Amino acid sequence: MVLFKTRTQLINEAASKLRIRALGQPLEAEYSATIDDKIDALVEQLASERIAEIPDIDEIPIERFDPLACLLANRCAPDFGQDYDYQKEIYHKALLKKIVSGESTREVLESEYF
Repeated sequence: MVLFKTRTQLINEAASKLRIRALGQPLEAEYSATIDDKIDALVEQLASERIAEIPDIDEIPIERFDPLACLLANRCAPDFGQDYDYQKEIYHKALLKKIVSGESTREVLESEYF
């Protein structure tokens, strides 16, 4: 069972959501570079807004992958002649936050003794 997806898979999924890549066809290098340029800023923004942290973009947890790909596609839409949709941004950020909030941190809880 696959637990993680990679940066390349994220780029390809965003391209598919933008409908700039046909199924089974490789993505043009220029399109790939355009999408790739927006990934780091998106990941940093999600972390600074305390929505979700993705420490390694080459190991994206599978449950966070689709909302992240949708956010990336929406962010890249104007570069490909499509409209940016603020409602999609709000929806997918809320979905991502919901997914992350249900995850266990597995951190040891510190006790405070008086």
